[in-house]
Amino acid sequence: MNSTHKACVLAVAAAFAFATGTAFAESLAVKEDAAQLKSDKAALQRQLKRLEADEARLKSDTASGRMSAESKDAYEVYKAKEAIKGEKKDIAADKAASLQMKSDKAALQRQVKRLEAAEARLKSDTMSGKMAAVSDDAERFYKDRQAIKAEEKQIAADKAKLLTDQKK
Repeated sequence: MNSTHKACVLAVAAAFAFATGTAFAESLAVKEDAAQLKSDKAALQRQLKRLEADEARLKSDTASGRMSAESKDAYEVYKAKEAIKGEKKDIAADKAASLQMKSDKAALQRQVKRLEAAEARLKSDTMSGKMAAVSDDAERFYKDRQAIKAEEKQIAADKAKLLTDQKK
């Protein structure tokens, strides 16, 4: 074999090796992208199940009047209203013009101010969208919805990456 022929054979062999290696690398990238897409779809399904469970818990807690369906601010309003009811019962049980009645009336005024402050805070937090105005159940539901949006966005990115790797 002459040296020109040897050089041509080596060049063809190198080109074949490069093409095979490139095809293998592209195939590996496609497989990795497909695996990532499958993983993200499974994560989305888990998030959807979690959302359904949290949504059912929110409805159930709201219907039964559980405090987990109430926000921290709403709970403060509830406690203040209950305290006012208690003070009114105390005043009704007191003797007219007694020192105890005067003390209970002063306590009632403090409770009324506390209620007004709690209601104002609830209204303000609700208007500004603060999480203190949202119940634990509703917050869980919100976070689940955010996670689902993120998973859907990741799936779209994975699909795009898979398509670009397949076109190579």
